[in-house]
Amino acid sequence: VVVALDWTPNTNHVGIFAAASKGLYARAGLAVEVVSADDARYSGSYVGGDGAPEAGGEYTTPCKLCAGGGAHFAMNSPEGVVNWNLRGDAPGSRLVAVAALCSRNTSAIAARKGVVSRPRDLDGRRYASYAARFEGRIVQRLIQADGGKGEYEEVVSPMLGLWNTVLADRDELAPGEQTDATWVFTCWEGVDAEMRGDAGKLN
Repeated sequence: VVVALDWTPNTNHVGIFAAASKGLYARAGLAVEVVSADDARYSGSYVGGDGAPEAGGEYTTPCKLCAGGGAHFAMNSPEGVVNWNLRGDAPGSRLVAVAALCSRNTSAIAARKGVVSRPRDLDGRRYASYAARFEGRIVQRLIQADGGKGEYEEVVSPMLGLWNTVLADRDELAPGEQTDATWVFTCWEGVDAEMRGDAGKLN
């Protein structure tokens, strides 16, 4: 059984790894392989590399791996499943959401302190995007609901590098790489920022 994660292993995935550690899969006669977001099968979307798509190209997602037969189960957001099933050109099978692993949302938009203090401040700013179909429109509506125009620059780059484009100082990045906000997992990037002493840079 192949399980495709939506990110590198973090506390959202504890149950999957705890079950393996306690021998629950073996007891049920299952051999379970967990595919992390830094696996080569995600090359071009999460990790970049030689297989990186051209701008606007097709990105490998957990849904795509699952629908194409590369995984039996995949972790993804509800909108990711909706997106896959609404695409008329989606290759592979339609997907069914079978379980919720978290009782509440564990993600948030983190923004550079002193630049963005509320959603409408993202107008005219640079947002580091995962290139998910609904992501940009969700951010746009969030800005508009706060009285802004919803006009911002959406910057797409390999996903596992997005976090650093917000945290790093401008002189640590190539010209034009710094961004002002991105969508993060609070139990992963949030903890990472605290451990690095960078939490004070963020709202």
